[in-house]
Amino acid sequence: MNAIDEQTRLARLRHLRVLDTAPEGMFDALVQAAAAIAGMPMSMLTLIDENRQWFKANVGLPGVTETPREYAFCQHVVASSQPLEVLDARTDDRFATNPLVTGMPGVRAYAGFPVQTPDGLTLGALCVIDREARQLAPNQLDALAHLAEAASVALERRLELLEQREAAESEASEARRLTAVSQALEADLRESQQFLQRTGRVAGIGGWELDLGSWTLRWTEQTFAIHDLPSGQVPRLDSALDFYPPDARVILQQAVDAAIERGTPWDLELPLVTAKGRRIWVRTVGALEREDGRPVRLAGAIQDVNDRRRAMESLQSSERRFRQIFELSLGLICTHDFSGVILSVNPAAAASLGFDISAMLGRNLCDFMMPARRPAFEGYLSRIREHGIDRGLLELIASDGSLRYWRYQNAVEEDLDEPYVLGHAQDVTEQYRYEQLLVEWSTKDALTKAFNRRYLQKLEQQVAQGRAWACLVIDLNHFKTINDTFGHQRGDEILVATVALLHRCVTDRDAVVRLGGDEFLVVIDDPARLDDVRATVEEEAAVAAIALSIGGTRSEPGEPVDTVIARADRELYAGREDRRHVTTHRHDT
Repeated sequence: MNAIDEQTRLARLRHLRVLDTAPEGMFDALVQAAAAIAGMPMSMLTLIDENRQWFKANVGLPGVTETPREYAFCQHVVASSQPLEVLDARTDDRFATNPLVTGMPGVRAYAGFPVQTPDGLTLGALCVIDREARQLAPNQLDALAHLAEAASVALERRLELLEQREAAESEASEARRLTAVSQALEADLRESQQFLQRTGRVAGIGGWELDLGSWTLRWTEQTFAIHDLPSGQVPRLDSALDFYPPDARVILQQAVDAAIERGTPWDLELPLVTAKGRRIWVRTVGALEREDGRPVRLAGAIQDVNDRRRAMESLQSSERRFRQIFELSLGLICTHDFSGVILSVNPAAAASLGFDISAMLGRNLCDFMMPARRPAFEGYLSRIREHGIDRGLLELIASDGSLRYWRYQNAVEEDLDEPYVLGHAQDVTEQYRYEQLLVEWSTKDALTKAFNRRYLQKLEQQVAQGRAWACLVIDLNHFKTINDTFGHQRGDEILVATVALLHRCVTDRDAVVRLGGDEFLVVIDDPARLDDVRATVEEEAAVAAIALSIGGTRSEPGEPVDTVIARADRELYAGREDRRHVTTHRHDT
């Protein structure tokens, strides 16, 4: 797409006056229908602005309204003006390193369809997303394409309604304006309803709406068809619920009540008996709609999922002998002997580590661990042999050298002549890294990455257990003058450089803590090293031309942390006063 075309496209997008507008029922219904058609948890109607991808409608990513354009899958749909289906983003060179794939929401499968103006400008896309790799069937792709066309028409109709309303306001009285807008809305609603009716027939999805003021129920043609009822004879709410068997009726009634009382949406699969006595399974979704903050209606969709249910039951029947494995499994499955040698592994487990199954069979699990983790693995083998079951967290090395974390629940399987360990696990790498990041955020200074004052709580616990230690208290000289003269950005650079200097002077067993402002604490693991560390800090500071004041001391047995730090602080200020006295004496001389 050249620069002229892009400017034309952006101008047309802004002309629609839809960016950053509030959610609207028609567009929400479109993405709900798209998610139902694809059987995917996420669906969006996206519009590609100059530097961002904005969501006009969104199901599955609550609270998210936009993402950077550079990461948007839908940008590829806009660039080509063609549908795009990605079966597994992790194996697609275009998306494998995309933060939306490697991080939240963990995009795997994606299908997007152009949302275009009548003259062919692609403004965005209607897309569906899954966190698991998968491929849509042709009829699903066709139905989603129809929905994208519906979204295109709806955007144009929306603009027409806005313009009609504005023209009416300037050309007629309030009464005539309201009449004109009402007529336009009714005409648009009829046209939109007819379009959605056609789309519903193609997708096999029916729509419904319950007015909470009059308690009247409205159904689309496909909803009548699913219930084996002629069009136009809409039942009352209680009669509509009677199509469900008693247990399912209770579940659905509770869902309706929760939606009305608390605004909780539902997505259920329930049995239903049609007017002709056919026993089928349906998927029903519903949500509360508000106007001016007041609940006004329930709206949703219903889909016949009987064929899919039968397919699932057939699959379960054919794989009944493996039911125990899949019932216990957390997703990743492997078996190993009592020494840790891998006997079998499923594709998901191999894919989690990035290996072919053949590359893992016959190898010991400890081959995929850092050397420091192997003693803990021997402890796991001992427990599994003794108790027959164990659960916990494994740290494994993937084929690319990165670390993966598996939350496992393993048990000894003794059905065969030679017992083995049946392993079930879930890849919790992202959750683990997020938890570690939260820990770091809570204990590290955001600017310098040194420890913050919370480290002192950990130090208190170690001192209570008899730890001996020493410390240096360090202040930057004239730091306020630097901030006032050169600005806080320069001050921040000096703080970061100071922490880097201190880290070069200590070992991994020591700790650098930012106590606040320009005051730092170096905790020295071995008190005997106090003088050496101090000398190194002073030498490094002289080379770096960073002026420091330093006080140091060693702890006494049982001495509180605050007392030790205060003693070092007193030495620092005593040394600073001595230097000032010498400087004053020289000036006087």
